[in-house]
Amino acid sequence: MNRLWLALTSVIFLLLLAISPWAVAMRAFGGKGVLITIWGTLDLYGHARAMPDVSWLGYFTVFWVVLALVAAALAFVPNAKSRARYYYILGLVGLAVFALEAFLFYHAVWAANDAAVAAGARRPPLKRYSLSLGAYASLLYSLLLLMIGRLQLPGGRALLVRWRGVVVPVVSMLLAMVAGAVVVWILRDVKLPEHASLLNYYTAKLDLVTYTFQLLFGPLLTASGWFQSLLIATPLIFTGLAVAFGFQAGLFNIGAPGQLTIGAIMAMLVGVHLASAHWFAGLPYGVARAIFLPLSILAAAAGGALWGAIPGWLKARYGAHEVINTIMMNYIAASVFLFMIASNEYTFFGKWTLHMPFKFPGYEGRSYEVAQSARIPLMVNLFGFHQDASGAWTGSLSWALPLALVALVVAYVLLKRLEMGKRLLLALGASVVGYFIGGFLPGIPMHLSSRLASVRLNGAFIIAAFAVAFYNYYMWRTRDGYELRAVGLAPKAAEYGGISIAKKTILAMAISGALAGLAATHYVLGGGIDEYRLKQSLPTNVGFDGIAVALLGQNTPIGVFLSALLFGVLSTGGLQLDLQLGISRELVMMLQALIVLFIAAGGFLPRYFTDPILAAQAEEGVQGVL
Repeated sequence: MNRLWLALTSVIFLLLLAISPWAVAMRAFGGKGVLITIWGTLDLYGHARAMPDVSWLGYFTVFWVVLALVAAALAFVPNAKSRARYYYILGLVGLAVFALEAFLFYHAVWAANDAAVAAGARRPPLKRYSLSLGAYASLLYSLLLLMIGRLQLPGGRALLVRWRGVVVPVVSMLLAMVAGAVVVWILRDVKLPEHASLLNYYTAKLDLVTYTFQLLFGPLLTASGWFQSLLIATPLIFTGLAVAFGFQAGLFNIGAPGQLTIGAIMAMLVGVHLASAHWFAGLPYGVARAIFLPLSILAAAAGGALWGAIPGWLKARYGAHEVINTIMMNYIAASVFLFMIASNEYTFFGKWTLHMPFKFPGYEGRSYEVAQSARIPLMVNLFGFHQDASGAWTGSLSWALPLALVALVVAYVLLKRLEMGKRLLLALGASVVGYFIGGFLPGIPMHLSSRLASVRLNGAFIIAAFAVAFYNYYMWRTRDGYELRAVGLAPKAAEYGGISIAKKTILAMAISGALAGLAATHYVLGGGIDEYRLKQSLPTNVGFDGIAVALLGQNTPIGVFLSALLFGVLSTGGLQLDLQLGISRELVMMLQALIVLFIAAGGFLPRYFTDPILAAQAEEGVQGVL
């Protein structure tokens, strides 16, 4: 069976190499481009232009054909260690050749552009050039050979099972991408030059599919794309952690939307009304900021914790299921939210009138602005940039955040002999010292592009990073975290061991709710949408998206962070996909749904990747399991 799969993989690789575009010499708006294949050039743009010299591509094609044939033949080598060694050599050689191909291609494009400009062209004719599916297939095939080489050695499959928390999401994501590629292939057609062959048609269709995913993951290539992706990912990190925390304790917290809503209301009450109260009017700005900014953040967490603890108490006291309770609490939170923000005046029974101070005058449902002392600054401000009178963003890149991060990591590594709690506290203290020292150092003067500066990524992302660290420390480094996981895995055994199930249920739901409530800091205190207000357009749906984020992240802190970033990248890339190819952003929602579906199915991998007992046996190398 292994030999059959390797032969099938080699055949698929050679087919992709034969019919796929190897690179795109020039890409126009709308997706049309000049495609370079191993058979020649296919011009979908329709205009003559300078072309890079890729006459060497034929020699590399012969190399890849020979490499695929040799890889298939190696499956019949009897000695496992010899097979592993040969696959390692082929994989490493393949990676080196891919790097050489990429260098030669980009060098050829630059040479063609330089020659055209020297000949009198007003601007370089080749733009938005890139490698394409044929080149990417050779990269993936080389990586696959390295993995096959590892699988030949003893414990190879057990290693994959040990890393099942990564393997299952990656396989599920690849399956979702294949399904998405099929959808794009079916729904979108391409226009070809006259007298185009059937091979040209398949090449153009594969280019369309490849360009679709290049647009989806394109934000990873620009600074503004990273900022926009992190902007979308920040609330997903909070809600994903909230759901994952509940899962670890054996609870399904589906009430993150309501907990976020109450957290936003509490943040508004402190950040708008308490911080602007006349009692504190005489406070210096620095003192007011030191009081009301952390107080507003804590208020958001407290609101979410309260809204999570209520269904936790109902389950602990009466056995009411947390799914039903949290769903109902979502509706109650939404009603409270509308009651406070939709109108300033309510009349009851035609007699009594209630006046409320929360809504800002006007038709739109929104609060007053958060006080300056309670606002979370934008990341561009934290990095030392500001907007001048002309609207340009100037300043000096501050060393405060980089030094804080370096001090945190160095202190954490050097203090490894200390108890974990003291180690973290001292590392955080070193981070604070590094931040203040970096603030006094002279920065690097530079200008920011308006596109990057317009992204409203704010300091709530830093709070999210600390929430990830808290989740990891609390759940795996403390006694309470151990007890919560014990309750989630085996409640009867945990109760027999002296753990109070009722108390742990309430505690788990309260912490889960606090994490969800902190997502409100991004929207209300950080101005994540467009204003420092509580608005009726508060996107509470990120609470439900947190379920998908937690599942994709396998309920681990780093997994949640990476899956939230992935969703942020896909959402950002979906904007360009709609703009350039007219493909609806619903494709992104479909990919997210398929990822969750395939994870629920275990990536269609063998049962020992999903069954804990079989996985433990597989990691120990028990015969008959693998």
